[in-house]
Amino acid sequence: MSKTMGLTRRKFLASTAALIASSRVSLVQGSSPYDGPYLMTIHANGGWDLSLFCDPKVNVPGELPITNWSEAGDTQSIGNILFAPIANNDDMFRKIAADSLVINGVDTQTNAHQTGERHTWTGSPSEGRPTLAALYAAAKAPNAPIALINNGIFGADQGLVRTARTNPGGLKELVRPRNSTEEALLSKYKTRGLNVLSEQERYNDALANRMGAFETGMQGRILLDELYLNLPNEMPQSQGVYQGESNLKAQIQTGLVAFSTGTTASVECGAGGNWDTHSSGEFSQVQNIQALNDALIYLWDMADELEIRDKLVVVVSSDFGRTPYYNSFGGKDHWPINSYLIMQGNADWGGRSVGQTDALQNAEKIDPSTLKVSNSGSLIYPKHVHHALHRYLGIDEFAAQVGYGFLQTEQYDFFNPNLIT
Repeated sequence: MSKTMGLTRRKFLASTAALIASSRVSLVQGSSPYDGPYLMTIHANGGWDLSLFCDPKVNVPGELPITNWSEAGDTQSIGNILFAPIANNDDMFRKIAADSLVINGVDTQTNAHQTGERHTWTGSPSEGRPTLAALYAAAKAPNAPIALINNGIFGADQGLVRTARTNPGGLKELVRPRNSTEEALLSKYKTRGLNVLSEQERYNDALANRMGAFETGMQGRILLDELYLNLPNEMPQSQGVYQGESNLKAQIQTGLVAFSTGTTASVECGAGGNWDTHSSGEFSQVQNIQALNDALIYLWDMADELEIRDKLVVVVSSDFGRTPYYNSFGGKDHWPINSYLIMQGNADWGGRSVGQTDALQNAEKIDPSTLKVSNSGSLIYPKHVHHALHRYLGIDEFAAQVGYGFLQTEQYDFFNPNLIT
């Protein structure tokens, strides 16, 4: 065997093993294009300062300063959505406020990064649950060629769905069409497997499942070829962020192309930059918010171009928030109260903000039915947001069937267009 042939065969066998191992849930006749709705989540890693974004706060007499901007500026609003007058918040919210729901005052119950990430994106602080994006992909398109794309951030699929953990540049190589030698090996493997099936009856169930998964992958090849042809060679550049780099625009670009070609149901993105700003004042957060907003504007412009705006749901959040005061280093430390920004093109529930924090960023109790502040209500936790999203996205029954529902959780009517806090 030649060296080239050996390398090709090893590459082929490795991809075969990965394909078989990743097909662990449901095997159907083949892969047809998934036509939406699509889900994209964006994580600001480290803990964002919401007083500079969608839960703006002004300084309170007699208390430590909360924000520097409020010394000379006023809180801005579009509809029921409030935002701080910094960076490009005005540009971003003017573009998407009508299609946005802000949920403020969400208590993550932690100041620890890993627990915060997990709680924000799975709805539970405990290990063992899938992320919202993984659960959605498993419910809606378990046999899509790449049902879920994770761009190297926190993720947990719990074996429910085929996941590509990659980056924008790596995705194109991942879906690269096979050459003739690889196709010949694929055909040989399939024939050999069918012969084994007929000869070893006692292994029929297990081998049939494996061959079914392999056949699904072959039938999905046409979708991957289309994705490969549509992925641009040049990627958009994101704005500069505080410490490190951001390729969020590139993640968005590849994700939206994957949606539009029917290969993917969910994409998990990372905003880039260091949001864990204990010692850098407002500058670092403002720089990161500027880049995030610029990417969100790009996202919705591209969604319009691809004509998937109405089919696209986007959820943006972070580990948790930051304290309502500056520390001795001029930065802000961890604060358990968080927010979610949820967007969808032309949604009738847009232009609204629900949930609330007081002047010092303490979460207030909210009545689940009216969404008004109420002493008899409950604090909003991530499980309430996930429960509402499960119902809205139509995956609540699936989540319950696979053991990841929130059946004993209060139902907050977040997506009722007639309710505001």
